[in-house]
Amino acid sequence: MKKDQIKKYHQLLLKAKHDLTSNVSKEEAEGRDAVSIEAKDFGDMATEASGQEMSFAISDAGRRSLKEIDEALLRVQENTYGTCIRCQKPIDEARLDAVPHAAMCIACAEAVEREGVR
Repeated sequence: MKKDQIKKYHQLLLKAKHDLTSNVSKEEAEGRDAVSIEAKDFGDMATEASGQEMSFAISDAGRRSLKEIDEALLRVQENTYGTCIRCQKPIDEARLDAVPHAAMCIACAEAVEREGVR
């Protein structure tokens, strides 16, 4: 992969990391604040607790995505970005455009999904 392409993906990854960090922090704060002392009855409390659970689930997914982005940034530093971690073949640019933190080519990602292992 050419240096200018890697630089483009590096910038996309940094922006995605910044955006996700902000969103995860916001969701976690909303989750902590979701259940108020002023809930009038058990129905209100259940509704608020459900909202809190959803906020934490969203922040968990965000943290997983942040980990994947950090791993992609490490691959940029190690000059292995854009190479499938499973088969060592280049990852198609269209895939990286759609998922800049992709660690595997489509064929390997589908195989892993079918097999349930890496």
